[in-house]
Amino acid sequence: MAAKMALVTQIVSFLFLLAATNAENGVFRATMIRRTKTGAINFTQAARQSRHRLSILASRLDTTTTSSTVDAKTPLTMDGEGGAYDMVFSIGTPPQKVTALADTGSDLIWVKCGACASCVPQGSPSYYPNNSSSFSKLPCSVPLCGALMSEGAATCGAGGMECDYRYSYGLEEDSHHYTQGYLGNETFTFGDDAVPGIGFGCTNMSEGDYGSGSGLVGLGRGPLSLLRCPIEGPRHPIHATDLAARPSYYSVNLKGISIGNVTTPGTGYSGFIFDSGTTLTYLTEPAYTHAKAAVLSQTDLARAPDRDGFEACYVAPISNGSLEKAVPRMVLHFDGADMALPVTNYFVDVGDGVVCWIVQVSPSISIIGNVMQVDFHVLHDVNNSVLSFQPANCDSL
Repeated sequence: MAAKMALVTQIVSFLFLLAATNAENGVFRATMIRRTKTGAINFTQAARQSRHRLSILASRLDTTTTSSTVDAKTPLTMDGEGGAYDMVFSIGTPPQKVTALADTGSDLIWVKCGACASCVPQGSPSYYPNNSSSFSKLPCSVPLCGALMSEGAATCGAGGMECDYRYSYGLEEDSHHYTQGYLGNETFTFGDDAVPGIGFGCTNMSEGDYGSGSGLVGLGRGPLSLLRCPIEGPRHPIHATDLAARPSYYSVNLKGISIGNVTTPGTGYSGFIFDSGTTLTYLTEPAYTHAKAAVLSQTDLARAPDRDGFEACYVAPISNGSLEKAVPRMVLHFDGADMALPVTNYFVDVGDGVVCWIVQVSPSISIIGNVMQVDFHVLHDVNNSVLSFQPANCDSL
């Protein structure tokens, strides 16, 4: 079945299938909260952080191989408050409620455990394993520990009965972005669904920027990820395209881009990555230059100076209705699927009475960021290597 992950501007429910060893049917419903609505994003800051995340995601791929293998160090930096998503769930018996950053660009799920005096951020709730009757430590013999050990991120403790990890994020030279602790097995509660047998990281030390929550939920395609594939969404027209063979990433073939009455080349089989943690959208050359030229030639607004890496900026019109009339329509063409974008997904208010095309040039990989995915259910079918999407009026959910 198709996988469902809806990126929206308010609290909504999601359905996922997860990698839980004892889950009766593998299905859970979770709540995700978009931290910052598009209109409240600081795009100067978002541009800087998106470009940093772009470089990190690109560094994970070994582009010298045809298989595009992932760097074992699992580098990652979240894009601050620029439209990231938090997942709300509970852990243990009785349930202890926590909120954690959701990320489709990484795999491990972990939360702060106990007092966690050496953890960031301080002040957010922690999970206390001693207060749960369903908690147990995972030994080194389990596959989750084996996956971490294969990345050089885990060691055996307590005579093999404890799997201790130090999971690094950020570029290789960044030694201050990591989470450290031991693996546990626990019951997670998503909405009304209690799911036993989930392996996770019980963190007792961390550094870095993970937002204001209690940890991070990895939703990538790798072996450490919480999910395997979500299930069916609302019965609206669904558009589907094949996922490329890029471990941990949801990458598809962007065949072309229609901008107004012009169709420009896409990124092809070099890939276009759907990412929840990047705010902006990036295109490699020559796709970027062709698409930008089509935007510039068909936008009926007064030009404004370029800023923060945005190269198609204009004096903002009085209303969104005026914006829709002044800028060309934008449609992404994938293998077997077309994604017609709302204007507010690709033209954004960057402040000072200026609107800019949200796409920037990339020297490495192409990414469709979370703003461009707003008001779409994006469905990830990992088992069948298919990504599907459907328009959604998220304000009505």
